[in-house]
Amino acid sequence: MTEEFLHYIWKHKLYNQKNLTTICNQSIEVISPGESNADAGPDFFNSKIKINGTLWAGNVEVHTDLMDWHVHKHDVDKAYDSVILHVVVNGTGETKRTNGEHIPVLKISWSDTIWQKYVSLTQKTDWLACCGKLAGISLFEKSMWMQRMLIERLEQRALQIQAMLKQTTSNWDETFYRLLFRSFGFGVNSDPFELLASSIPLTVLLKYTDDLNKIEALLLGQAGFLNQEFSDDVLVHLQNEYHFISRKHCLKSVDNHLWRFLRLRPSNFPTIRIAQLAALLFKIKGLFGELINEKDLNIVIHKLSVETSPYWETHYLLDKKSEKSSRKLGESSKNLIIINTLIPFLFAYGKVTQNHEFEERAFEWLNRMKPERNAIVDKWKDNEMLVKNAGDSQALIYLSKNYCKKNKCLLCNIGHKVLSIKDIE
Repeated sequence: MTEEFLHYIWKHKLYNQKNLTTICNQSIEVISPGESNADAGPDFFNSKIKINGTLWAGNVEVHTDLMDWHVHKHDVDKAYDSVILHVVVNGTGETKRTNGEHIPVLKISWSDTIWQKYVSLTQKTDWLACCGKLAGISLFEKSMWMQRMLIERLEQRALQIQAMLKQTTSNWDETFYRLLFRSFGFGVNSDPFELLASSIPLTVLLKYTDDLNKIEALLLGQAGFLNQEFSDDVLVHLQNEYHFISRKHCLKSVDNHLWRFLRLRPSNFPTIRIAQLAALLFKIKGLFGELINEKDLNIVIHKLSVETSPYWETHYLLDKKSEKSSRKLGESSKNLIIINTLIPFLFAYGKVTQNHEFEERAFEWLNRMKPERNAIVDKWKDNEMLVKNAGDSQALIYLSKNYCKKNKCLLCNIGHKVLSIKDIE
């Protein structure tokens, strides 16, 4: 038995409600269980309870055992003097406030069915515990919960972006610049890309965005990829360019051992991603407002359509030739940059500046874009979840990582429906 489960039972009134009485035989009627409190203090605020016909408004504390009131020292903590009812499963004794006044104690019980379903959900080894049961939940209920998850996802990203904004002393351009760099790591190399951005002041970067050769030299050099001898004339030239720029601005490169190549497809090697990023910075001339302020999604996608310089058409790694092919930024990569970087930034910017037009654009673009394709989204599709757009896929990815894989079924509306309240009598 966990207190998390007990809180769930109390919140949704899933306990046996016939003839409720306290351990002192006072009649109990629960008008409202109250609002869950995740911080310090009583478990539920603003509860409304009728005790012997008198309506009380206050807080409720929930414990597995009555003696936990004393074990947790609530009897000497004035923060718990506002408790009007102590809800427990078992135990004997008394519950008192700091002044010695008695607090009514209610023992609750529930059907074995709800406990068995809870156990079957939380003890499954598959991260999708409700696998095979989603067909019984209405499309409306699933849709509403996915909207909630999407908002939680964007709110979470907004907090992360605001934290980065503090690091850049409230410089939105600098913040977007770092986020854009991070997006080119596509998860595996995101941290090194962010370090790369931090190693180059934005004011320095902007001096070279009108010259593809120089911006490529600056990025590759700062990434630590030009710290060796080369026989290739192109690389020797890039190296010389970088040495001049780094000495002029007193730059220190990132350690190149941070970059990951293992088990990556060559098209996702950090060297290729850096070359693509250089091409993008050259194309937009470092004017990040061209991406942030553009209202037309198709134009943004077009701006992200870049190809590397000719050298990379025959190389994935420096000084190692490969078969010739285009190294343009692919459609899925462009979509991921928009979904995971540009849209969260728009939402965060709109939220902080209270310009709701940016928040609305974030939702509009998510609804227009195709859903992401990965193992998580495919798993949901296989289990009767309709995934129409990128907003849906973002919601389900967030739900999977923050609820399903952490066994937070009791905090999930879908998990709540799977437990089927109608079966509890």
